[in-house]
Amino acid sequence: MFEDHFPLNEEEKKQAKTAAKGILGCFFAFVLLIVLFCSIYTVDEGERGVVTTFGEVSSVSDAGIHMKLPFVQSVYFYSTRVQKASFNDLTAYSHDQQIIENYKISITWQYKSDAMKDIYTRFGTKEVDNIPSIFITVIGPQVQQRSKTILGQFTAQTIIQDRLTLEKTIETKLKEDLATYPIQILGIQLEDVNFSKSYEVIVEQTAQKKMEIDKARNELQKVELESQQKVKQAQADNQAIKLRADADAYRIESVAKAEAQAIRIKAEALARNPDIIKLNAIEKWNGNVPTTVLNDSVPLLNLK
Repeated sequence: MFEDHFPLNEEEKKQAKTAAKGILGCFFAFVLLIVLFCSIYTVDEGERGVVTTFGEVSSVSDAGIHMKLPFVQSVYFYSTRVQKASFNDLTAYSHDQQIIENYKISITWQYKSDAMKDIYTRFGTKEVDNIPSIFITVIGPQVQQRSKTILGQFTAQTIIQDRLTLEKTIETKLKEDLATYPIQILGIQLEDVNFSKSYEVIVEQTAQKKMEIDKARNELQKVELESQQKVKQAQADNQAIKLRADADAYRIESVAKAEAQAIRIKAEALARNPDIIKLNAIEKWNGNVPTTVLNDSVPLLNLK
């Protein structure tokens, strides 16, 4: 009809056919590019891809480049990296009925890399403020309930002083509660535990009194230590005096025994040889003869 109103010569007809073929080829090339683009997908390291065919899970893809059927299959990505989620402004009571006006729990967790199909099947891909639905429907309520229960088993003082034991207890119980779910709890941190103002005042007063008691106890221990040191020093001095006295007595006794022994030996020697006395007198004589001699005097030397 177009040719009836606008007759074309043979050359124009060839050009029109060539243009039509070019347009049709570009169209098919464009469609092919779209199909190819929709068929290729990549999975980053630290992720897994869940492939569905018409909504049914057909496979799970690891990191790398993959192919899928365009418009038939879809891919949903889940991070297997370590993640952190926090639950704020929680309230509870301690074992001694003290009010915890608010506290915060942070959970370090990750998906189980071998449970991607289960994750998609049970919890889908829905997120609220970048928080997976599993946290909203399962983990959040479990964390709140379990933490309140365990905090109720600890006194306020224990909660303040033994935070590590408390965190470990909550972590152990949460792991037990969530063992059947496709996530791993790697650790928890209990933060910003705030009691009522009245209890905080009591804690401050108690702490002040404890400091005063500790100070008095330390001073008493210091006095007792100094007294003990003085007693030990006196005992040491007395022991030294006693040792010196014992040494002096031993020395005197030893000298006396030696002198007595010497006298005994000398007496025995004189008894065996009386001439030793005359010999000692001769050895000590200086050669002078006395000028005056009494009638009854004993001669100094016997010259006969």
